[in-house]
Amino acid sequence: MYRHIMAAVDGSNNSDKALSEAIRLAKFAQSQLTLVHIASLRDLAVDSVGVFGGQQTHDLALQQGEDALKRAQQMARGEGIQQVYCHLVKSWEGGHEMADQLVEYAQEQKADLIVLGTHGRTGLAHLFLGSFAQDMLRRSHCPLLVVRSDSDDDISVA
Repeated sequence: MYRHIMAAVDGSNNSDKALSEAIRLAKFAQSQLTLVHIASLRDLAVDSVGVFGGQQTHDLALQQGEDALKRAQQMARGEGIQQVYCHLVKSWEGGHEMADQLVEYAQEQKADLIVLGTHGRTGLAHLFLGSFAQDMLRRSHCPLLVVRSDSDDDISVA
C-alpha cells in the first residue's frame, strides 16, 4: 500500500476533488501526505501585465500558493491525517517545467503515488492550454492518480 502520497494543489475545484481522493487514500493507508503547490510565476505575470510590477506579481503568486497549501493542509488535518507536509515550488517556465519539478520532488521525497486533478479539456482548449496531467503521465516514475472534474473551473483560492 502507499506509504507516502503526494498531492498537487492549486486551490481550484478540480484540485480540491483530487485532494479529497488523496486524503481518502492517505486515511485508509495511514500514509504520509505531502501537498505541493507550484507557483507559475510566468503565467501570473502574463495574466497580470499592466496590473502588477515584477516583485508584486512574484509576491502575489507565492501568497496564493501559500494560501492554497494552508487551506489544503487544514482539510487534510480536519479529516484526521496526522502527517501532512507542505511544499511550495516556484516555476518561471510553466508547463513542462512544472511537471518536471513535481516529478523531481516526488522522487526526492520517495513518494509512492502522485494525485492531481485535471480539467479534462479537449479540442482547441486542450491544444492551446496544454495538459499538465499528460505531461505528468509522460514524466512520472511512480503511479499517478488523475482525478477528472466534470466541469472546468477557475482558481478559487480563498
